[in-house]
Amino acid sequence: MFNSPSLRSVFILSASIAALTGVSAPAYAAGEKPILIKMPASVFKDDTSRVCMPRTVLGRKVDKTLPETICETRSEWSTRGVTIVTK
Repeated sequence: MFNSPSLRSVFILSASIAALTGVSAPAYAAGEKPILIKMPASVFKDDTSRVCMPRTVLGRKVDKTLPETICETRSEWSTRGVTIVTK
């Protein structure tokens, strides 16, 4: 699935962060409360950098036809109601 070690490490890092910070996110339905995910700034090298997270980050009312793992840019996540905060 991942041909380069850097993509694999970004995916693993993103999934780990999502699991740690998004534990309470599924309790909120999309649109009810903002979903905030904290990540290190190093994950985003530029505006085209994609972050992969499980669809459960989007909450209980997520479209079940979406893939289990969604890989999108910061702005694409924003349109889904997920705000990514970097440190």
